[in-house]
Amino acid sequence: MTESKWPYTERIAEYSATFRFEDLPPKAVSMAKWIVLDTLGALFAAWPDRHPASRLIGDFVAQMGGKPECTVLGRNFKAPAANAALVNGTMGYAADIEGAGIARMHAAAVFVPTALVMGERQRVDGKTFIASLALAYDVAGRVSEANRAGCPYPHSFHPSAVFGTIGATAIAGYDLKLDPSRFINAYGLAGNVASGLMAWVEDPTEHSRSYGIGVAARNGVTAGLLAEMGFGGPRGIFDPMKYNIYDAFSGAMHLEELTRDLGVEFYIERADGFKQYPCCGDIHSGIDALLMIINEHDLQPDEIAEITHMVKETRRPVIDNNPLRSHCSQYIMAVAAVERQIRWDDFLRDRRKEPAIGAMARKIRLMGTSELADSPAAAPAIVEVKTTDGRVFRKRVDFAKGRSENPLSRSELEAKFVRLAAPVVGEAQAQEILSMVERLDELPDIRQLIELMRR
Repeated sequence: MTESKWPYTERIAEYSATFRFEDLPPKAVSMAKWIVLDTLGALFAAWPDRHPASRLIGDFVAQMGGKPECTVLGRNFKAPAANAALVNGTMGYAADIEGAGIARMHAAAVFVPTALVMGERQRVDGKTFIASLALAYDVAGRVSEANRAGCPYPHSFHPSAVFGTIGATAIAGYDLKLDPSRFINAYGLAGNVASGLMAWVEDPTEHSRSYGIGVAARNGVTAGLLAEMGFGGPRGIFDPMKYNIYDAFSGAMHLEELTRDLGVEFYIERADGFKQYPCCGDIHSGIDALLMIINEHDLQPDEIAEITHMVKETRRPVIDNNPLRSHCSQYIMAVAAVERQIRWDDFLRDRRKEPAIGAMARKIRLMGTSELADSPAAAPAIVEVKTTDGRVFRKRVDFAKGRSENPLSRSELEAKFVRLAAPVVGEAQAQEILSMVERLDELPDIRQLIELMRR
């Protein structure tokens, strides 16, 4: 028997084409429902009348026109599937409040909007919707782990955009019922155009941050649709072919991660918790520690002389004094210190123009420390607060509230969803959506859920 030239790609394609809802354990199905609910809340937080990026990308797609196939969220029109995915995917990450990341990716921000678009186009039922989402986590998560290097963003690429494209392709291909050969083409096309730099940390508008996620969703849908038509692609995209994804995106290659426990361990079960705050997850442990200190000692803003936010050195650059407010420790921690909370729209405007926030921001210092190097957490923090009368308070948080090691309760997750959705659709409709997601695996047509998201 001739040995395959591209064994890893062929194995992933075969797995994708034969994946079944019935093979998922109850924990995976339950996690999928929580991921969907949480991401729907994030989408409502990014509704076009709330977020400029959502409005602008929707306006762009409206100008393009085309076949009215799939719902553009927050709008009264439909668009071709790929264009709807561009808008809805952009909205998925716009509010920076979605959770359930995996393997360095904002996975849910790409995958749930893609699954909504393709599910509507193909009129899938709830079980197929859940299976497509689980498959996306499995394939994209494994490809990302196979590319894991010694730093968070090798070659300046954003894993959420690069490997999110692969997951979006898994969803499109699954809903289109691609056979293994066409899945190979779809994944090859996706890998061929996968992209997305971390350069958005220098964009104070917050637009390009989420745009990369929308592009990943769009490119995944496009790859699936082209493969269905017979469009060819590189046949060994997950193997060490010439000019391969490993050389391009990380300089590392761990092929064993692609098939380790494939079909036995489901990456969706690894999804790493849900966010409390609308900002970069690397700041969450610092916010938790800061609020513990402030609330425990009832510190008023004018009593604080200095705040030192300590993180792992590898995590410092992505949150250090960036123009991008959602990823700026000095800004987010200042708002938290003054307001004792972070609201969904705090990073949409520069509140440092307010005297109290501006003064507090100047008191905040971010630094990397070796003291956290041995922490099992990806983004632990130590916060030290010095007061004007000489007191010093110090708190360490390894796992922020919401992480899988320190999870939000079911009631907290439901309350978060209602808090984000009710201002858009009203509390009664938000509760109806929540109820429908709870029985998602019984839903005969995913379009019922999409219809409920209209206001």
